[in-house]
Amino acid sequence: APVIAAVAFAWVIAHVGFPTMMEQVKAMRVALPIVLALSLLRLFLQTATWSASLKGEDVSVGITRLIGVRLAAQSMGYLTVLGPLISEPMKIKLLGTSSEPTITATFLDDGVYWFTSALLAIAGIVSVPLVAVHGRAYHSIPIVLVLAFAVVIIRRHTPILSDVVRALGTRRPARLVRAEHIEASIREYRLNQPTLVRRMFWIDIACQVLLAAEVVVVLLSLHLPVHFGAVLAIEGMTRALKMISGWIPARLGSDEGGAISAFALTGFSPLLGLSLALTRRSRDLLWALIGIVWLAWNSRRLSDRVDAGTRDRSAVLKEAVACKQS
Repeated sequence: APVIAAVAFAWVIAHVGFPTMMEQVKAMRVALPIVLALSLLRLFLQTATWSASLKGEDVSVGITRLIGVRLAAQSMGYLTVLGPLISEPMKIKLLGTSSEPTITATFLDDGVYWFTSALLAIAGIVSVPLVAVHGRAYHSIPIVLVLAFAVVIIRRHTPILSDVVRALGTRRPARLVRAEHIEASIREYRLNQPTLVRRMFWIDIACQVLLAAEVVVVLLSLHLPVHFGAVLAIEGMTRALKMISGWIPARLGSDEGGAISAFALTGFSPLLGLSLALTRRSRDLLWALIGIVWLAWNSRRLSDRVDAGTRDRSAVLKEAVACKQS
């Protein structure tokens, strides 16, 4: 995966040219502070939905710690292979709360967010034929079908894995049975808390609007016209590619190639798409750095706490031995 990412990024540099990339870096100086502010607001909103989901399962964690855990887990998912397959379990592990309700609440929060994300991606890709100046409409049909299938899977009430477990019978693996139990808990929790899920849904929709606003900010910083259809198409295409390329470390090359292709399809200069990709990459790397620093600080604090506990136990044992001897 790192080799593929490096090759893709090298192809982008060779195709665009290093001087042009440097010009795009200079152009994004106006957009980057605004994108960071939008991203910070989105971080608070996402953390608020996660906190609400945890409280619904009687798990109470401070907002500050939730933000630190989210950034630490996202940094590992962003910089390593397999993305969400690493970051989501890591969020649960770092919280250190009782596993069963934490898993249910966290995965529900993730499911609602990815549901809204897939909806925006579908809307954006469907709007591509309306604004595209290159390519054909049927090229986007496979991506729309895949995302629509994901939406149906998330939206359905009955568990999927239960049918698989029943079909396997006695040959079912223990991990599959546990996964089926977790899925059933998530879907039951969603049905039992409709008001909470509805609130989470609209907060996550606001997060998707903030992400689309980043495209608007970059277009304005480049002195380009802002059209609703073009913004939706660019965001939809880049979002779909982000979901598909999550297994690539830092999505190196895919973000740049996706933004260039999206700008080309919507009639803008393809090279200007690099500004969007580099602005978002700078934002992501900054959050990843903060997450790694928090993770190192938190690990050291836990280590110091364990050492202190060990020293206290040793002191108690020594006192007990001294008392026996006396």
